[in-house]
Amino acid sequence: MSPGPPDRLALLEAVTRALVDPVFVLDRDGRYLEAFGGSDRAAYDSLAYLVGKTLHDIMPAAIADGFLADVRRVIDTGQPHVYEYTLSADDCAGNAHDGPPGPQWFMGRIAPIVAGAGDVPDCVAWVVINITRRRQLEAELQRFATTDELTGLLNRRAFLARLEAAMETARAAGLPLALAILDLDHFKAVNDRFGHAVGDAFLRYVAKALLAWPAAGKVLGRIGGEEFAVLFEGLALPSAAALLREWQAQFHVRPFELADQAIGVAFSAGVVAMADEDASTTDLLRRADHWLYEAKHAGRGLVAHPGWIDRRLG
Repeated sequence: MSPGPPDRLALLEAVTRALVDPVFVLDRDGRYLEAFGGSDRAAYDSLAYLVGKTLHDIMPAAIADGFLADVRRVIDTGQPHVYEYTLSADDCAGNAHDGPPGPQWFMGRIAPIVAGAGDVPDCVAWVVINITRRRQLEAELQRFATTDELTGLLNRRAFLARLEAAMETARAAGLPLALAILDLDHFKAVNDRFGHAVGDAFLRYVAKALLAWPAAGKVLGRIGGEEFAVLFEGLALPSAAALLREWQAQFHVRPFELADQAIGVAFSAGVVAMADEDASTTDLLRRADHWLYEAKHAGRGLVAHPGWIDRRLG
């Protein structure tokens, strides 16, 4: 004889206890009528303290106001709402702090509860999924896509995207913009003499120094093996060139220290100001690269730019 169907209420209670992710039932006033599931302590804190309290009893007013508005909108429109938000156990008064530490990212799926019978008040079911790990992976992928792995600077693709946006902004606002390309002098000799591991450390040292030295509107990128690009937003050409010469002087007195010896750091640079002729990033880069070639051809360790040769020979 086959067993009869299970008791539906008992089955429902068993299911809600088994839920890994939480489900909250909130009324129009933002009161927690019930809290189910959330058994995964690696992702959620205990929920029992919520029942009977309102959003404003638990959370700061600014957070509670936003959540309450979402609850009421779903009740009034009858339309589900899905969105992502961040919340920390420290934001919730009475929390047992037995879940994950620090701010967590959640996806909330809010749906209206349609009462079938009885005196069920207007309320919603708020299903929560912890998406912190997904967010971390997305941020990591974004970092890999835009960052030079060795130096931590923008990679070539990300730098060019930033340059393109900066050019559009500068044109619209009528602001100056300068671009420099730096090439480390005799870097191959460092690799050949000390090995690629030291060469990598040398590049990281240069990048760290360039990041640390102040300059308004400075954006740095590594666009080649020993080539760096510097975008100076809001800076005219003379000021940008002066900064580059100052950096050369800084490197002169701050060599790269390796065990018991110091390796000198020097670079050649070509720098140009954005002009009407620069229809794209390619045009601006081509002109900066031209002046870099002039600096290297004239003996390296120099900062070259339009008009520089005449002044230097004069």
